[in-house]
Amino acid sequence: MSTDTDVLVAGGGFSGLFFAKELSKKGFAVRVFEEHNEIGHPNKCSGVVSLNSLKKLGLLPTERYLQNRFSKIMFYSPSASKILLNFSSPDILVLNRYEIDNFLAEEATKNGAELSISSRIKDVYQDISSIRVKLADEKTVSSKYLVDARGVTSYTNKEGIYNGIQSYALYKNFEPDCMHVFFDKKIAQNFFAWLIPIDEYVAKVGLGTKSQPIESFNNFLSKINVKLPFNRNIAPIIVGGPIEHFIEGRMLHVGDSAGQTKPTTGGGIYFGGVASLLASEAFENKLQNQGSSLVKDYEKKWFSKFKKETEYMKLARTYFEKMENYDIEKLFTTIKSSYSDQINLEMDYDFHISSLIKSLGVKSFLSIAMKIFGTSVKASLKKFIYI
Repeated sequence: MSTDTDVLVAGGGFSGLFFAKELSKKGFAVRVFEEHNEIGHPNKCSGVVSLNSLKKLGLLPTERYLQNRFSKIMFYSPSASKILLNFSSPDILVLNRYEIDNFLAEEATKNGAELSISSRIKDVYQDISSIRVKLADEKTVSSKYLVDARGVTSYTNKEGIYNGIQSYALYKNFEPDCMHVFFDKKIAQNFFAWLIPIDEYVAKVGLGTKSQPIESFNNFLSKINVKLPFNRNIAPIIVGGPIEHFIEGRMLHVGDSAGQTKPTTGGGIYFGGVASLLASEAFENKLQNQGSSLVKDYEKKWFSKFKKETEYMKLARTYFEKMENYDIEKLFTTIKSSYSDQINLEMDYDFHISSLIKSLGVKSFLSIAMKIFGTSVKASLKKFIYI
């Protein structure tokens, strides 16, 4: 059966557009369908990623989409006790997601990819030789394969989804050269809140929560005395971890659709970006050599790189969700008594749990965990690290 294109992409967010850019660069016919009427809207992400991770994706932090960079993160307990985490260099980047998504769209179209906005995929049909999609306007398009990058719409673990809310706002009384992260179960239920300066006057302010995001957000703004929020967006945050299999016949999931985000923070630029690179390489092999395996070239390679870290992060989330505010205060007190209120670490921002264990040492990490959660945490950690 003849098809209209080599690969269709459902979803014009970061992962879908990055995949389209990479595969079209290799000379294959790619068509992207984005349901919204503008790329980059609505803005659903804080855009935080490490410089090292961005470079691994082959992207450089250009003036167009780099909003700020940091070497410090300030953590706040519910009672405003503080711990400052220092990195050796300003390698934590804040990206303008609207600009970088549009950059990827432009690069993809330069490479020959087709981009259709205001085009929502309604149904998907596949057989042994092709895949067809029906659009909301009832038109159908056929392809050899489909990449599902529609995000939470396709993500199957609905229990692993939180409500995220973020806006820009004017701020004062916070260091402009530092990211600020707030823990308070009464405001950000089982998650955290953030203030990320863009410059000395404007910051991205937001939080994640299981329920009542608007009320929680207003309470947070009041607590930190931040006023005049603008460009507010509410969007889901995926923290449930990757789905078991990324491939369904001729359909392949990437990015949020596959749960390729950090279960601790919901960040998915690097995890989803690597998936897009691996998927483009896998399709290059498959379209040139029908005997090659998408499972081996894409799914297994992604899990070999990220499975251990996502399991660490899922375990950390499980224990964090059990914590009450008094447990968070106890954690801050324990860390301060062991390391003071300023900690200098060499660690990978995008592999923060494993690198934190490495930096602190297994015994120190375990000692802190046992003071908060008791001896049961030791048995849980034995699954992942040698104790």
